[in-house]
Amino acid sequence: MKDSKILAMNRMLEAKEKRYYKIKSLTEKFEAPVLSFMLNIPGEDKNFKEAVDFHKKYIEIIKKLLEENKIKILFEEYENLITGMEYIGVLEGNGREIKKLMIEIEEESDGGRLLDLDIYDKDFSQISRSSLGLPERKCIICGKTARTCIKEERHKLEELEDKVREIIREDLGYTHKF
Repeated sequence: MKDSKILAMNRMLEAKEKRYYKIKSLTEKFEAPVLSFMLNIPGEDKNFKEAVDFHKKYIEIIKKLLEENKIKILFEEYENLITGMEYIGVLEGNGREIKKLMIEIEEESDGGRLLDLDIYDKDFSQISRSSLGLPERKCIICGKTARTCIKEERHKLEELEDKVREIIREDLGYTHKF
């Protein structure tokens, strides 16, 4: 069990590092903001069918919102990795304004609470909620600061996994359990 947890953590760190360099390269090449979109899914299984459907649904929501705001996608890439689904898009526009639009999606519904929508400005600086004067995200279980709950391991993994699956199921309109 411990070995599999270490392997999973190493895979996550490798994927994060690879994503970091990919985003850095894209900001340099295009001199434009980059959107990195993943899901906040606890546990090792991040690619169950409903999670993939959920991620794809929100890619479409993001694209529609960008189109409505006349923000062009200059480059995009989707990968379904063992560490989770990853969408990266290079966008034409103001990074801070794009981040505000992504926060609207995150705060629109319970499903939005599972979205990890990061915006890197054209100079590769990450635009955070706090840089926009907004509070940190809340825990999906207790409503306290999510970062604190994660750091202090306040909730059992099974409880988090069940809650995430419930949110996804409700967001997709599924009536069955998985």
